[in-house]
Amino acid sequence: MELQGHVEALYLGDAKGLEKTPCETLAFTLEGITGDKHAGFTKKADARNPEYKRGTMMRNDRQWSAVVPDELAEAARLMGIDCIDPAWVGANLTFTDIPNFTLLPKGTKLVFPSGAVLVVEAENMPCVLPGRVIASKYPDLKLSPNRFPKAALHKRGLVGVVERAGLVHVGDVVTVQVYEAAIYSFAG
Repeated sequence: MELQGHVEALYLGDAKGLEKTPCETLAFTLEGITGDKHAGFTKKADARNPEYKRGTMMRNDRQWSAVVPDELAEAARLMGIDCIDPAWVGANLTFTDIPNFTLLPKGTKLVFPSGAVLVVEAENMPCVLPGRVIASKYPDLKLSPNRFPKAALHKRGLVGVVERAGLVHVGDVVTVQVYEAAIYSFAG
C-alpha cells in the first residue's frame, strides 16, 4: 500500500541537547543526516537497548526521527498545553497528510523526489528528556516532565535509517510505501 504526504518542516541538531534547529534542506547519507548528532553507522546502547550493557557499541537504528503535527497536538492537549513544537522533541522531519503516522510498521519506506529513501525501524518511544524541554517552555505551569511519556505514547513519531542517500527539502512530496508482512507457512 502507498500513501503520499508532504514535508512540512526539517530540523538539524548538534551534540549540545535534544532541541533541534529548523532548516530548509537536509542531506541524508548512508550514515544519517549530515551534521546531525544522531548520524553514524553505530551508537552506544542506552535505556532503549536493555539487551546490551549501556555503552556497548551497536548498529545505529536511530539515524533520523519524524513526527506529524496532529499527533503532537493531541499529546499537547493531553498535557494541558497549547502546543508541542517538533524541534522540542528532537524531530528531524515533520510530515503532513499521513494518517496514523506513529503506527506505521517497521520496514515502511519513505521515498523522496531526490531518490532518498528512509526506512522505519521503530516507534520513537516517549521519555522524560523531551518532557524536560517541554516543561521549560511553559515555566508558569510547573509541568512535570513525567507527563510527556504518557501523553505522547503512540504519538511521538518514528525513528529509522537511511537506505538511499539524497536531499530532502521543505515542501517535498513523500511517498510512503507501507510494509506489509508476508504470511509464511512452515507446514510441510
